[in-house]
Amino acid sequence: MQSIRDLLCSQFSAFKSDKRLVVAYSGGLDSHVLLHGLTALRNSIPDAFGLEALHIHHGVNPQADLWVTHCQSVCDLLEVPLTVSYVQCDTSQASLENQLRNARYQAFSEFLRADDVLVLAHHGDDQAETLLLRTLRGAGPQGLSGMPVERSLGQGHLARPLLNIGRADLQAYAQQSQLNWVEDDSNADTVFDRNFLRHEVMPQLAQRWPHYRASFLRNAQVAKDARQSLDYFLTRELQPQMDQHQGGLSCSWLAGYAPAVQINLLRAWLNQCGLPLPGYRHLQQVLNEVVNARVDAQPLVNWPGVEVRRFRGAVWAMKPLLEHDAKARFTWNLEQDLVLPGAGVLSIAADADGDFYVPSGSVITVAFRQGGERCKVVGHAHSTLLKKLLNSVQLAPWLRDRLPLIYVDGELAALGDVAVCDGFHRQQGRQGYVLHWLRP
Repeated sequence: MQSIRDLLCSQFSAFKSDKRLVVAYSGGLDSHVLLHGLTALRNSIPDAFGLEALHIHHGVNPQADLWVTHCQSVCDLLEVPLTVSYVQCDTSQASLENQLRNARYQAFSEFLRADDVLVLAHHGDDQAETLLLRTLRGAGPQGLSGMPVERSLGQGHLARPLLNIGRADLQAYAQQSQLNWVEDDSNADTVFDRNFLRHEVMPQLAQRWPHYRASFLRNAQVAKDARQSLDYFLTRELQPQMDQHQGGLSCSWLAGYAPAVQINLLRAWLNQCGLPLPGYRHLQQVLNEVVNARVDAQPLVNWPGVEVRRFRGAVWAMKPLLEHDAKARFTWNLEQDLVLPGAGVLSIAADADGDFYVPSGSVITVAFRQGGERCKVVGHAHSTLLKKLLNSVQLAPWLRDRLPLIYVDGELAALGDVAVCDGFHRQQGRQGYVLHWLRP
């Protein structure tokens, strides 16, 4: 097994001064070893990478302020700039462990600049614990691949250079280097699942199967290879469908595959969309309640960060829509894009072939459906209630209350970029415009 110094050297020695490494530094043993090792590497090579430390102050532990003081003194000694990020969590919630993790990664993401590398001190024992936790929670192929060695995060990247090193190796390094670190007493609290595994389960596994950690890591690599191979073939199937349906998937197309393949197609599709992946139960729910829903149904399946719906025979996935004030009204000078909170962005551009006409000097206002609005679309014999008109156009039901209605001198002139009302269609010799509504 490589030494910690050799591992860090093999991964970061080629990084030059234009690259910034940011160590997620808690003040504990693992991150102290990582920071110390990277500092030694930085000091040993000319024109080395920039090195900084980022400490997340959760405010949960009574010792949190003392930890900041400790981290600052260590960073001063190592000549590493330290930034402290203060986050808040609701300690009354049962999901505190997940809250703390989500808050940390949000702070990490916000801190990183383009091409920065956030370096985490997760090691082989952490990986084994993660794999066992995910197995107990029924994770799929991606979860059983374990924590990735690297991935994108915010504007930068995340790296875990110590995943092939065990906790005992870190302790030996720390003792040999005479490092001082803080101990978080919550790490001994077996109310948390990870701590229970670490203190109650893993020692017994080690007694019966001394090499269990190596087996876990090998299985994670096998799962990763299998997942990447599967994703390669799934993507080849998915991409033409996503291109044809503007990111959605045809329900009838999905139904042509066996249920197990449908589940994997849904997982790969959500991953392609850049959305948080759910567990198997939610994927099965999407299959049963959305893909196989009645033609006239408007189902919704959601989990944190994702909503999945059905419209016109296709399944759609998106981030949850932001709050929207349906009574809001806006004045638009047409000289710049109009941001509509929770309802997207309106823009307009002069175009000789544009079908929208605005009389010079008109007052433009934008509002939303209140009920009873009518529009006579160009080419139609009569005006139509907006509610009825929207049933005949390709606009998803969950967007209809957010459709921006454009009024010219108080008269309804256009429905976003969906339709232009009679009287505001460009005629010969007039300046035309193209409207564009960026959906929320």
